[in-house]
Amino acid sequence: MGVFDLFRPKWKHSDPDVRVAAANETSDESILIEMAAKDREWFVRHNAFDVLRSRNCGQHVYAHLARHAGDEEIRRKAIKRLTDQAVLQGVASGDKYRYIRDAAEHRLEELRENLWGEVEQTQSAG
Repeated sequence: MGVFDLFRPKWKHSDPDVRVAAANETSDESILIEMAAKDREWFVRHNAFDVLRSRNCGQHVYAHLARHAGDEEIRRKAIKRLTDQAVLQGVASGDKYRYIRDAAEHRLEELRENLWGEVEQTQSAG
């Protein structure tokens, strides 16, 4: 533990295990988003993502992570949770990584086919 760790928040601590514990304890969604998008340790990023997912975060969180996370696997996980087709289309057409573009296109196809029953069907009155 460094001297500066005494003055910084737990989620910015130099010990990654302390950061994992902080992710599990915090109720601040913005901190979890920051951790999932930018923490230097992969297991801290994935733990923060899992905490967000378990708390049923909104689509805005997945949209942000799909576009801005530094970890491609976090971006792919976020894409799998997205239902916003405009965001998915933007990722599918503009991401610099083929792997991420393909994941977004695959998710769009799932939504188009309503493969998992996620798209509400409107019934016409007749």
